Amino acid sequence: MHVLYIEPFCGGSHGSFLATLTQGLGEAFDVRATVLTMPGRHWKWRMRGAVPWLAHEHDAELRGEYDLVFASSFLALAELVGLYPHLGAVPRVLYFHENQLAYPVREEFSGDRDHHYGFTQMVSALAATRCVFNSDYNRRSFLAQGDALLQRMPDAIPSGWADRVASRSEVLGLPVDLPDVGDSVFRDLDHADRAQGPIVLWNHRWEHDKNPGEFFDVLLSLRDSGVPFRVAVCGEEFREVPEEMVRAREVLEHQTEHWGFLPGRDDYLGLLGRSQIAVSTAHHEFFGVSAIEATWMGARPLVPDRLSYPELFEEEFRYRDLCPALSRLCLEWVAGDVDLRGDRRLGLVEHRPDRALIRYHDLFQGLLGS
Repeated sequence: MHVLYIEPFCGGSHGSFLATLTQGLGEAFDVRATVLTMPGRHWKWRMRGAVPWLAHEHDAELRGEYDLVFASSFLALAELVGLYPHLGAVPRVLYFHENQLAYPVREEFSGDRDHHYGFTQMVSALAATRCVFNSDYNRRSFLAQGDALLQRMPDAIPSGWADRVASRSEVLGLPVDLPDVGDSVFRDLDHADRAQGPIVLWNHRWEHDKNPGEFFDVLLSLRDSGVPFRVAVCGEEFREVPEEMVRAREVLEHQTEHWGFLPGRDDYLGLLGRSQIAVSTAHHEFFGVSAIEATWMGARPLVPDRLSYPELFEEEFRYRDLCPALSRLCLEWVAGDVDLRGDRRLGLVEHRPDRALIRYHDLFQGLLGS
């Protein structure tokens, strides 16, 4: 089987997923890969300009013969098939890491959403043989918001769009690099060593959609109330650091266990393996790699009761109001009434590449067989 993989936004989780997919399927199932990528920046221009640029720079590869095309939803798939009709004769998988119809809009840009990008994905979904979403929340929100957008159109509305896309859609979570760990990593501290409070971890991108403002507002409120805790902050940084993170770093300096990006994988996993609580406050989460990684390494997840999280974590790990939930865990841990670190791998083992990649291979085989 020879697959053409196209990722116009090859950075972060997109890049990691593509590398795991191509390498894993190649090694385990002898799936041959031709991979076309662009750097993970300027996402709007990627959705607008990727196809003509790829056609100019990689015309020879795009004219090749393939058994299947696998592209992320940053690619305008209908445009690609229009320029290379022979690719329309083989199965085409469109993978949704996110969808632009449900992606949160920054408060400072709180005018009407620019629906052109979401509409591009809606048309791409019609050009795909199979639409694959990383979570059911991603799938449901795309279908619901797409249908709502069409109802606002003045005329010439393509009836049945949601039904047609739903009929060719399924959910396949990301394969996540989850290491082999020994039982000792799940041991919590002795009760005598708890006076400083648990390490509260925030391991997400430093951007608005991960909602750092709520996280640090809660920590400052706990600090003012005398609730003991330490904080560890890591994740991908960008040139513009959210102001609330800059302010919080100064105020929480003496309670900070770690602050900043960890480029080394072992260092990152080591921090997860020392943290007691892993918190998310995300406004946007279509999957949840960071929460899965921290939980795998023994931290107790504390995530919102929304987005994709109900698909990943049981109710006891989800909150409606973060401040009282986090305060209670911190105080109980300091008192020695609860151990927060623990082995919760059983519910996450299906995300390991050796399990997840089998499902992708089955998808490819099924499409070729049909």
